[in-house]
Amino acid sequence: MSLLIAFTGPALAGPPLLTDDTGTPGDKHWEINVAYTLDKRHAEATHQTPVLDINYGVGEAVQLKYEAPWIIFHESEGGTKSGLGNSLVGVKWRFLDEKRDGVSVSVYPQYEFNNPTSSADRGIVEEGTVLRLPVEVSKKWGLFWSNAEVGYGVHQHGDDEWVYGVIVGYDLHDNLTLLVEIHGGSAKEFRKHEVVFNLGTQWDFSKRYGLLASAGRSFRSAATDDPNLLLYLGVQIRLGE
Repeated sequence: MSLLIAFTGPALAGPPLLTDDTGTPGDKHWEINVAYTLDKRHAEATHQTPVLDINYGVGEAVQLKYEAPWIIFHESEGGTKSGLGNSLVGVKWRFLDEKRDGVSVSVYPQYEFNNPTSSADRGIVEEGTVLRLPVEVSKKWGLFWSNAEVGYGVHQHGDDEWVYGVIVGYDLHDNLTLLVEIHGGSAKEFRKHEVVFNLGTQWDFSKRYGLLASAGRSFRSAATDDPNLLLYLGVQIRLGE
């Protein structure tokens, strides 16, 4: 499996991009993302449809997360197979807040594990668990803002990995944001490295609903095994008291 297959009002990124943010839903509020994603490479394509990403706010600075996709995996020489992807649970804690401290900083440990299905045996997902330990930093300048993330992933089987990302956003309107992202992943010893760019948007067409979309690809040639097309299309639902 590749480094990036495991990937996630206008917020400081997160869906529809790969790099996560410091934002949280707010106390006793739900943020639910339902999406389709595509990771297309030279000899394979991974569709996640749907991805169910459920987030809940505990206080203003803590977020609880659960995510699971249905995966359709296609290889040019191996045909198509599908099954339930891995579950992912996480807890985000924003311990510095821009309004109070001048910059927002959060930690976001996440744990990915196999569900009790045959998906790992059939090669749809990696076997075993992954513990990810990222840190996010966000800052706003008028209508522009930036977000950066760096983290380390500990794999039960296979190489550990580094991940990082940088996003610049522009608030075109109160409910519409344009996004540019550079995201990378590398094996522990930096033997394998992937860097991709994404263009995206977040549009809130009501207080409860929004549309999320992004498209991107690797900086390298489509003939390599890096992504030659990344897509995210989703709906965000916000519920709360």
